[in-house]
Amino acid sequence: MQTYDDRARTARRAAYTAFAWVMLFLAWHVVWVRTGLKTPSPADHDGASRVAMQVGGVVLIGMVAVGILLPLALAQQWGRHIPHRLLLATAWTGCALLGLRGLSGVADDLARATGLLPRGFTDMTMAQVTGTPHPSLWAVTASVSTDVLFTAGALAFAWAAATHPGSRVPRSPRGSRPRTRPGAAESSRGRWTSGLR
Repeated sequence: MQTYDDRARTARRAAYTAFAWVMLFLAWHVVWVRTGLKTPSPADHDGASRVAMQVGGVVLIGMVAVGILLPLALAQQWGRHIPHRLLLATAWTGCALLGLRGLSGVADDLARATGLLPRGFTDMTMAQVTGTPHPSLWAVTASVSTDVLFTAGALAFAWAAATHPGSRVPRSPRGSRPRTRPGAAESSRGRWTSGLR
């Protein structure tokens, strides 16, 4: 049976794994740009589409900032000043978004690669996905790797959320109420998070 310290170490390890994934995700985008792969740009659109791309870019920057700070808040002691429900809700939301993006991309890639659906579930050829009429092996590999990377991110944030002390609520026997003195829950949570340093 795991002790409080064991669980705190597991939670900290999971949170730092999510943080490492965010750093890898950012580094992967640098590789993507430096190798000349096409990325969506507002300059390629006009009117409302351009505005939508610009707004989406701002939202994406905000999500990246949250993605960097959230794992640190889950792992380090200063995160105790943030309501744990807010931390967990944000982590699970991130997990859902990453999982939706990653799994849908992987399914699309598999459908296209196996010939089950030559244009995938998105009704797009690989040339359309990569943004070039003759995609290179690197462009195809990078596109598929990105989908897998999103899926890995979903798993990392799911692990961080599931192991965080705030995600575990002591259970009481059915039909009875747990008997706790005032402040006991906060004291217990403090013991859980005391190892998050």
